[in-house]
Amino acid sequence: MTELLRHAFSWVCGQNPAHTWSPGGVLLPLCQRCTGVYVGACIAAPLHLAWRPVPTPRWLWLNGAFLLFIIPSGFYWIPQNAELRCTSGILFGFGLVAFLWLTLQRKNETESTKNSRPQLAAFAASLFAALVLTPMLGEYGNAAAAGILMVACVAGALALAALLLANLFFFLRWAGRIFAHAA
Repeated sequence: MTELLRHAFSWVCGQNPAHTWSPGGVLLPLCQRCTGVYVGACIAAPLHLAWRPVPTPRWLWLNGAFLLFIIPSGFYWIPQNAELRCTSGILFGFGLVAFLWLTLQRKNETESTKNSRPQLAAFAASLFAALVLTPMLGEYGNAAAAGILMVACVAGALALAALLLANLFFFLRWAGRIFAHAA
């Protein structure tokens, strides 16, 4: 199973062994940054589905900053270690889900002006847990931790694929309406 995942994820990850965890001696099919991206997406997608955060300017700026943090990290403009690679990935996963979710918002959901405190607390606690637990599982975990990380990565990849397909569907529907109106 690990070899199948390694092959599947090789399309999107360089799989540098020096940047890949092997909890319990099981080499993960993704580098630390990609593990972070998919774990972040795995956690953020259900949160968005359950609580549908309102895209306030502050929310958009925060998630935009999460996306932009990948630039200095990914280009190695700042010193790197496993935790920073994973952290930049998790933040990117959260930000990516937030922006891909925007097209799925209903108009009446976006008219509200703020998110509730319990909702924001759940997002913050989930993000904090991901930032702390993912590197711990990767660095110090056993074979079960490797399994948990692989399942989370697959779930995150499926969530991102579903969000991308939904965005593509809405784009094609919008483009069809524009062309039909122009004709």
